[in-house]
Amino acid sequence: MNQSPDILVFLSDQHHAKYAGYVGHDTVRTPHMDQLAEEGTVFEAAYTSCPLCVPSRISMLTGQLPEKTGVYDNNGALGGDQATFLHGIAAAGYETVLCGRMHFLGDDQRHGFTRRIMGEMTPLYWGRYGPHRKDLGPYVGTMANQSLKIVGGGTSPVLEYDKAVIRAALEYLQQEHHKPQCIVVGTYGPHHSFVAPPELYQHYKPVAGVPDSFYRENGHPALQELHEQFQALNEENLIKVRAAYLGMIETIDGQLGEVRSAWREYLKRSGRPGVFVYMSDHGEQAGEQRLLGKSTFYEGSAAIPMMISGHGVIAGRRVSQPVSIMDLGPTLCEFAGADTPPRPDGISLKPLIAGGPESDRYVISECMANVDGKPVPGRMLRWRQWKYVSYAALDSHDMLFDLSADPCELNNLAADRTDIAQSLRDTLYQSWNIPAIVEKHTAKVEHHRLLSKWGYIVDVAEPERWPVPKEATALPVVE
Repeated sequence: MNQSPDILVFLSDQHHAKYAGYVGHDTVRTPHMDQLAEEGTVFEAAYTSCPLCVPSRISMLTGQLPEKTGVYDNNGALGGDQATFLHGIAAAGYETVLCGRMHFLGDDQRHGFTRRIMGEMTPLYWGRYGPHRKDLGPYVGTMANQSLKIVGGGTSPVLEYDKAVIRAALEYLQQEHHKPQCIVVGTYGPHHSFVAPPELYQHYKPVAGVPDSFYRENGHPALQELHEQFQALNEENLIKVRAAYLGMIETIDGQLGEVRSAWREYLKRSGRPGVFVYMSDHGEQAGEQRLLGKSTFYEGSAAIPMMISGHGVIAGRRVSQPVSIMDLGPTLCEFAGADTPPRPDGISLKPLIAGGPESDRYVISECMANVDGKPVPGRMLRWRQWKYVSYAALDSHDMLFDLSADPCELNNLAADRTDIAQSLRDTLYQSWNIPAIVEKHTAKVEHHRLLSKWGYIVDVAEPERWPVPKEATALPVVE
């Protein structure tokens, strides 16, 4: 009789899929990720379902596209009657443990987790973000749309939070647990604020460089608002941003190494098999296409690192077939012998992980852009080496990239390869109910507006929110 494995998912936030040693990045140092890649299976074409924090995480938990969940922005919340893969795994007899970040909003901070051993960095209710974050001191806005406000080497609320998350995870793994475990360790980094430990910032600043695509701004209307946000971005401050970002990735890599070491010791003591996953919720533009942050379908934002090692996993395998963040739940449910949440858009990767053949599959990612003050749904389809991007009612700006020949996405082939473009466009639009999406999103925005007013005025307790220590708000010592 096969024993169901214990499971640990290390979930970082905003890690560019190509910024690691195991995928050939020649600057950033990620020895622990590189070792994990050697010992497990790497998915070389993994994508988020939405290049934004909350929508991607809700999609990951439910296995469904934002079109089904109705969540396209960071004010979205998961309904209490919506099952997640944690419900299925807990129903199969597991302890489902959340350690750190998941970015839930509202009264329900569990959604299938049976325990939470470390609190959340961000507020738990609407109306408490932005300038209302008095606990962040000078760092107000640096984790949102003012990422250029503070850049350098030092400490930050993000760095200190992640240290606390890792301490809680290590402490939990030193304890004995009789039930099988499914643990999610969620860090805030390498999401901005763009502040790295001083020694790492100094190390990377001379070698951070400027990506070639920085000089090729795309005039797509759906990206105009993002480009306007980063008008102050130039070579000088981009090098500082990239130095901090690379230092933050190396920091996460070291923390991954600590958790993996403790995980191996835990499994040795328990005598149970184990499965370890590393992934991120979405990427980071890091100056590519003259942008920072996410919310685009470029590789920097939409592609994610995703790899798995352990019981029943082939070591050293690289999978080129496109896969999705929505595949995590079905995969782990099959490992655990658990029921998968109904009507998933994701699939189990367990047969692939066990050595099965790759398929001719395509994956989809979705987002909501703002064009002239109106919501405009966007969709991306990845199939083989091709990526097709379309935004509703902006057909003349559709994009087609051949990622094998053009990994930096500098050449839009939509007008040149009409055969491929039309085929992918037909597939992308086949199940895309644009009017229904816009109406549902607009209604949610109206609700969020009142919820934000309520959250700002009403003093609701947030017992699971991590209190930011004063020392975490000191300004960088190296700029």
